[in-house]
Amino acid sequence: MNLLDLLNNLFYKLENQYLISTTIVSSLIIFTLRKQIQNKFKKFTFREDTKQITKISALIDHDIFRTFSRVVKEVSNMKFYTNNKYDSTKSRMCLDFAKQKSISCQFLMREILLTKDISSMSTDTLKKLILEKQSQMHINYVREIKSLWLSKGISPKNVDHVIRLFEGFRFDVVQSFEHRISAIFGSSFHPNNFERVLAVFDMWAMGIDLLPKDMNTTFEKLNGKFKDIKYN
Repeated sequence: MNLLDLLNNLFYKLENQYLISTTIVSSLIIFTLRKQIQNKFKKFTFREDTKQITKISALIDHDIFRTFSRVVKEVSNMKFYTNNKYDSTKSRMCLDFAKQKSISCQFLMREILLTKDISSMSTDTLKKLILEKQSQMHINYVREIKSLWLSKGISPKNVDHVIRLFEGFRFDVVQSFEHRISAIFGSSFHPNNFERVLAVFDMWAMGIDLLPKDMNTTFEKLNGKFKDIKYN
């Protein structure tokens, strides 16, 4: 049965002339625009399917990992002075700090991306995982840099002093991380776990960009107490 036969049948079966007119006009519009409607529907369906098949593990190529490499390179070019003389110990301490922080953070970030069933876990579970890993990053790099500096002959008191100084400059950044994570997981603008993890990684990358500035400020504040240490 073609469209005209269908319309004729409706005409004879319906007594309400207004309803007949509306039905005819609507049918004609749908028939005329059927291809455009089909294309719109396919485009919408494809977009939704694309969102669903995106895997969080794909973020292994996120710019954050290149940012770490660039930041460590920037720190390696920093030179610190004591009494207007180049202080090689302080300069190398700063670079080792940046390297260790980079290694510890990248390791746990990759762990997040490879977590089993991360795409389907509940919002609260994912938020807890992110916060736990962020806290563990701090614990790990502090532990490793302490061990390295102590092995170089730096006293425990001075090691703790440098770390406290650095953490003081980074306090605002870390606090902002926690605020932004709460906002990301409480927002309807991040409808799935891929979007949430992507937003967190974008946020972390911005914080990492600030690392050279905070490292420079920290080690510029140190006096020459490390200058005579043979830091090999």
